Amino acid sequence: MKFFRKILLLLVFLPLSNSFAQLNLSHEVGVSFGPIAMQSDYGESNHLPSSMATSFGVSASHYLSFYSSNYNWRNGASYFSDHFKLKTDFSYYTNTSLEHKGKYVEDNPISEFDDKLRAMKGSTKMINVGTQLEYYFKNLEDYGLLFNNDDKFAPYVSAGVQYSSFTPEFSTDYGNGDYISNPDILPGPWQEDAIFIEKDNTFSLTFGLGTRYKMRGDFDFFIEARYQYFFSDRIDGLDAPSDVSGSKNNDTLIYLSVGGIFHLNQFSQ
Repeated sequence: MKFFRKILLLLVFLPLSNSFAQLNLSHEVGVSFGPIAMQSDYGESNHLPSSMATSFGVSASHYLSFYSSNYNWRNGASYFSDHFKLKTDFSYYTNTSLEHKGKYVEDNPISEFDDKLRAMKGSTKMINVGTQLEYYFKNLEDYGLLFNNDDKFAPYVSAGVQYSSFTPEFSTDYGNGDYISNPDILPGPWQEDAIFIEKDNTFSLTFGLGTRYKMRGDFDFFIEARYQYFFSDRIDGLDAPSDVSGSKNNDTLIYLSVGGIFHLNQFSQ
């Protein structure tokens, strides 16, 4: 836990240490939504068609810009302020369609093991809070402060840390459905302490790629693809032994979001 706190503090404060004194803060707020593709223990490991379950997410964000009031071309004092934004993000994910797919449930002839796999159903809900640092390839002063009709796009990459609280659910349609009293109705690898439906929390790392599009002086449209790697294999409620196909890696997801960003104030020269 202390290690991840250090990462978060470094991510937020280290880039600011050399330039914060001469910066003017500018605030933006944004909202977004879009589909989520989650790779979990449902399906086959490293086989995206069977292990990717689609769901939905919504987000609310705050952006902090650091415009320099004393640019010095000799030492590049405002490079950070011209190319970086700090984003604080709150998001909610929901996934209600977790189930096993792939060759292990499509064998012909169908075996009892296949039937038990096919009967397993899951869902999860998640709240994320975190921060990410966005690097813009274009000069933000040219894009944001001096509205240029010929320069509407501002592509960027990002990296960050998220704290996630998740609540998984699980059920099976096999037999009487009471897998707690009768674990034999589950496939063998999940019969002993491999299902976790308690509320839990974890950290995750995020990596993103996106672009803004200037609609007007105080409003941007944006689209972003964000990859999220969780430090847990229980986001979906399953954590079978590591030798089971589909349970070898921690859970991950890709969040493709679109939304709008409103400028609350602009730095004036």
